[in-house]
Amino acid sequence: MSKHFKTLTALFCLLGVLLLLPAGAHCGDASDVARRAEKCGVSAKTVELVRARVDAGSVSEAQADGLLSPLLDACVERFPLDPMQDKLAEGLAKHVPALVITRALLERLEGYRFARELLLTSTGTLDSEALVAVAEGVGEGVPRDDFKRYVSRFANLSPEAFRTGVIMTSLQGQAGFDFGLTSQVVEAGIKNRSLSPQWRYLVRIILAARRRGIDDPAIAAAAVAVLEEGGPVSSVMAKLGFTGRNLSGRTESE
Repeated sequence: MSKHFKTLTALFCLLGVLLLLPAGAHCGDASDVARRAEKCGVSAKTVELVRARVDAGSVSEAQADGLLSPLLDACVERFPLDPMQDKLAEGLAKHVPALVITRALLERLEGYRFARELLLTSTGTLDSEALVAVAEGVGEGVPRDDFKRYVSRFANLSPEAFRTGVIMTSLQGQAGFDFGLTSQVVEAGIKNRSLSPQWRYLVRIILAARRRGIDDPAIAAAAVAVLEEGGPVSSVMAKLGFTGRNLSGRTESE
């Protein structure tokens, strides 16, 4: 069953409940859902935020149930909650309709499930940073096949190198950087034992280089050259012929 079908099914069920329930009725006791969510580990601040919207009349009891249920499911399945809680808070702050927020939360939950299956099947372990990176990448449009290709090629790396490569695949994929180029960079780092965690920030240099009219293959080639030399990610800027702010925010000349 596809991710989109599962998400749509959940949304249609929720929408059906909202349309069929009489005024004042709701899907179960929303207060009970809130208590269960908080007892499981959803932050009290998040629960209170949703309940405050109910008290203000901007969110119905059934909508509150719909907002908190994906978080409760994520908690029960032991997924990281902060990204979903942040997304919920951001949506409410921007007055995004409750059903739209619920859809986003359900999609993130499905992203977590995809990431869990992928990582456990390929590596036998579940690294929390890698899990979040895959789920966020999928949620932001990175093709699932990119992550499948990554794990098929790099599943036997050390945990740190594997995690760094997954994060690069996610962040650079979200920036539209072709996975083939990302894999070239990762391979160079592995071959030369120079793929340190700082390389997850290569995406910042990619964006800066693009603003200067440098194309992606040239950026990848510069990154590969730096990795072959064992240099830091900030040295990619010098290879590309420009200077800027280093990754700590201090101005420097490369």
